[in-house]
Amino acid sequence: MTSTLSAKDQIDHTSKYLKALTTTTVYTPNVNTKIASNAYSASFTSSTTSSTYPAGTLFRDMGKKIITINTSSQQVAKYILVQPQNGPTSEGVPTNFATSSCYVQVWAASNAPVAITVGRV
Repeated sequence: MTSTLSAKDQIDHTSKYLKALTTTTVYTPNVNTKIASNAYSASFTSSTTSSTYPAGTLFRDMGKKIITINTSSQQVAKYILVQPQNGPTSEGVPTNFATSSCYVQVWAASNAPVAITVGRV
């Protein structure tokens, strides 16, 4: 495939991991809940359960993103679907492989008081 068909925000195949720089909030989808790729912030919050991971946690980018918008249809945040990695003893595969995917926030609007706590590795 030629580069003319590539989207500008495609993830480079060599940078498919993110690392928690500080304690990071993750958002796990609730059971039997589907989240649209463009969702209202309130809808995203009600469709997920938040928890935290410690600094240094490595996440694998699963390739799906969600953009949340406010009631004025302005973009508020961007979330990436990730899977936490467990380390060399399990070859990086999480214990509950099928249910361990969650979202991390990788972008926030300039007026949102949210610190982005992950970075590409």
